[in-house]
This record gives sequence, C-alpha cells and structure tokens, in this order.
Amino acid sequence: MNEVKYQELAELIKAFTHTDGSFSSTSLNNLHLCRRNHTTNPMPCIYPLSLFLIVQGSQHLNFGNQVMTLSKGETALTTLDLPIVSNVLKATKSEPYLSLRIELDVMMLRELDEQTQWQPNTSSLSDTLSVLPADDNLLDAIYRFVKLLKQPQLQPHLKPLIEQEICLRLLASEHNAMLRKLLTNGTVEQKVAKIIAYFNEHYIEKINMDDLAEMVFISSSSLRQHFKKITGKSPLQYQKELRLQNARRLMFKENFDATRAALEVGYESPNQFNREYARMFGEPPFKDMKRLKADEMHFGRII
Repeated sequence: MNEVKYQELAELIKAFTHTDGSFSSTSLNNLHLCRRNHTTNPMPCIYPLSLFLIVQGSQHLNFGNQVMTLSKGETALTTLDLPIVSNVLKATKSEPYLSLRIELDVMMLRELDEQTQWQPNTSSLSDTLSVLPADDNLLDAIYRFVKLLKQPQLQPHLKPLIEQEICLRLLASEHNAMLRKLLTNGTVEQKVAKIIAYFNEHYIEKINMDDLAEMVFISSSSLRQHFKKITGKSPLQYQKELRLQNARRLMFKENFDATRAALEVGYESPNQFNREYARMFGEPPFKDMKRLKADEMHFGRII
C-alpha cells in the first residue's frame, strides 16, 4: 500500500471538508467527498454507477443479504442505482473517516469497452457490487482527479482525460467482470438497469409488472426474480425506497413539510408515509429533518 499517496490524498480531502459531513463538488460535479469525525448509525441511501475509495477509517455496507466491511485502500464499484445501508465503523476527530466517490459515465465506459474488448480475467464477485484493493496506478489517477479541485484552470482540459484513465484502469482490473454485465447488450443486468432508469423517471406512478416486463422482453416472474437478485429488493420495495429518498431530499433542500413531500412523491396517505419513513430512516420526518439540519450531515458543498 502506498502510504505516502494515501496521506497526500487524506490531506487533500481534509482541505475541502472542514466539517463532519458529505460534500459534492461544485466544479467536479461527479466527485463526492465524505468526512466523519465519529462512527455513525446505519443510513439507507441509493448509489448510482460509482467508484468508491476508502482513504482513512472503515465503513460497513449492507446490500441485500451481503454485509461488507471496507477499509483503507479498498475500492467498491456499484454498477446500478443500488439501495445500500451504510455506516462508519472507525473514525475519531483526530483521525477521521475519509472517503470519496466518483460517479462514472456509462457511455464513456461502453465506448472504451468496445475499443479495448478486454476479456474479464475473473468471475464477478457480485452482480452489481464488487470490492477490491486499489492498485497504485488507479490510486494515482484518483489522486490526480481530486487534485483538480485545486487547479480550476486545468479542469476543462484534464478532467475528461483522467476520467478516461480511471475507466480504462477499471476495465483492466478484476472489476471488469461485473462491468461487462452492465455493458453487454441483452444481459439480465442491462435489462434491470433499464427498469431502474424507468423507476427514476416514473417513481411517483403506480407500477404494473406486466408492462415493465414487456418493456425488457422477459416475463414478469423472471423480472421479479432477477430484480431482487441484482438489487436486493423487489421492484415494489425499490420504488418505495426511491419515493422515501426523494421525499427526504424535498424536505431537506426545498423545506417541504411531511404532508406535501408525501403527496409530491406519490403517497396517498400521509400516515402511511410517516410510518414507512420512520421504518426506513429510524425516526419520523420532523425529528429526522431537525437532526439533519442541526448537524448538516448530508448534501454539503465544497466551497
């Protein structure tokens, strides 16, 4: 493990995360940094196609029936909008938990995969989530990407080049086996990805499994089976979590009250919304918002 590079990356992240929280870059809009000065309770979230790197500390990921611990130097790759429950296991004020997430461009990955046509050198560790140590070359590319935060004049020129390098290094790694399932036409993973994209646009609407199955040319029973295997959730559970996540965002960022947020995301009963919200996030909407706004745990910005 390149300790010097991890220390440099840790100092770089700390320079842009002065407080405890999650931060999205205003200039590198697909870069997200996280700093935690203490351990955290399990928190449900949905991650898109992304590369994670743990720079300091450790984190627990609970996905479907899988439970994983990510420690310093490990990468996690998600290929779909995955519902994950995560919590920080190791963090102190003097040695905070530090991590980063880079959202990846599926079209860039697909074009590079077609150009290289590298065959996977291992079977996939998972259908939609894999965890592997970061090699020195990938770590160096990630460091140069994050360092662009300090080089705004170079961002328009170097950002796409470094993103391409990161994608190429992922395709050349053991992550390739899982990526190919997403990138290859006709795979079950690609069909589920299409349904998830539909959910993201139409999560407010009532779903009809037969219509969804017809959209990807498989039976509704097969769709249910593959969807749960890949995401860890049934289609209805996934839609419900998507509604609740979006309601939470509306209450936090747009100052919606719980009733308005519930109706906005498709709930007909505010009481049902409050029950399901408390079940997912651990407390009712009012208490959850009060806590989030007090300590600014989420949705921060890099200044």
